[in-house]
Amino acid sequence: MTARRGLSMRVSGEAPASQEDFILHPGARLLLGHWLALKGGRPAPSRGDLDLRQLRRQAPWLFILSLGGEADRYTYRLAGTGICGFMRHEITGTGFLAGWGHFERGAIARALGGVTGRFQPAHFRIHYLTDRGQKISADMMALPITARDGQAVHVLGGLFPHGSPELWNYDQLAPSGLAGIRLFAGDTGEMEVANAAQAPRKFRLISGGLDRP
Repeated sequence: MTARRGLSMRVSGEAPASQEDFILHPGARLLLGHWLALKGGRPAPSRGDLDLRQLRRQAPWLFILSLGGEADRYTYRLAGTGICGFMRHEITGTGFLAGWGHFERGAIARALGGVTGRFQPAHFRIHYLTDRGQKISADMMALPITARDGQAVHVLGGLFPHGSPELWNYDQLAPSGLAGIRLFAGDTGEMEVANAAQAPRKFRLISGGLDRP
């Protein structure tokens, strides 16, 4: 299914993969692989299973979302220092969809509904714009995890900008575009297809920053 503004929204297996379907950032692929290993034969791992020692470089870019009373009300329960620095303010406790337009809010909320309601991992390709005109793209993973109470389902997420965040100089950042969303059907083999060798040549992986495990 392809929506307006060029946004690609696909459930894995529905259509041939587009360039936006591929998980370009190695940190995002590593997070997905860690989640797959933790969940085993279960629909999702529990929050207590997480071992951030195995994700030392990625940990500052991880976050956890919880769903509030409304269908699209997702809140940052926790947010790493890398993401807060990237956003240029503390985001723990704030609304995840703040800053997005109506169409994008709906698309992201529906995808996150698949994560928490059907245990479907999701991959997003997001574009940001700084107050100095810098355009920054990022891969974002959203993965289901069960809460410590064993009842609620939270979102374990990771936001991985392309490039070297420490080199960017700006004061404000805002989302400027949602290029693609991919919901995985849940088959382990299908979720392991995104690797660097299969990424379309049109995209270039930039060394530095978070591109190493």
